[in-house]
Order: sequence, then C-alpha cells, then structure tokens
Amino acid sequence: MIQIYQRCLLKPARRWFGSDNSLWVLQEDNDPKHRSRACTEWKRENGIRTLNWPSQSPDANPIENVWAAMKVKLREKRVYNVKQLTRHIRQIWRSLPEIMAENLAESMPKRCQAIIDNDGDWTTY
Repeated sequence: MIQIYQRCLLKPARRWFGSDNSLWVLQEDNDPKHRSRACTEWKRENGIRTLNWPSQSPDANPIENVWAAMKVKLREKRVYNVKQLTRHIRQIWRSLPEIMAENLAESMPKRCQAIIDNDGDWTTY
C-alpha cells in the first residue's frame, strides 16, 4: 500500500498542489489495509491528512462508479492469464475520460447531503 501511496498518490498530488500536503485531504474507506499500522504511520510521517469515512459505503465512495464502469469494459475482453488481465485493466483505466473523474468529484456535495438526509442510510447514488 505504501508503494501505491508513493507512486499513485504523492506524485500526482505534488503535481497538482505542490509539496504542501496541507492543501489536500485523502479520502479512503476504512479497509484494514488503509488503517494498518504501517500505512497510518507513513501517512502521519508524510503529513497526509485523511478524511474520516465510513467503511463499505458506495454512496460515499464515487470510485465505486469507476470500478463498475471498468468491470463492464473488462467483460468485453478475453482474458486467459494474469498478465493479460493486468494489461487490460491498465488500458481500460487509461481510457476512462477525465470528465468522469470531474463529474464524480463534483457530485460529492450532493452525495454527502443525501447521506445526511437519509441519516447515514442507503441513497440513490
């Protein structure tokens, strides 16, 4: 997980926000790998703030929409081994339109309000 943080979190965050990690907040669920002692310590040592977030809450995690779209596209592929699966996943990830991420990010205030309005229960997201 720490390697993923270094390559896929810090590099883009620094590109977008510069070296000041206080300008952004990491949203991740309460999956045990995110809460592990090593990951928690690494985030603390690197000044990464996290947003408290409920576990297993697809309403609150727009990445679930991304995974669903990727699964649909992956079903169209023939996969015979892990190497092919990895290649297809990377190709699909790279093909996702940037506007999809923008729309999902912009939907967060409405998602959060829907969760509040439903007292934390299921929403239409």
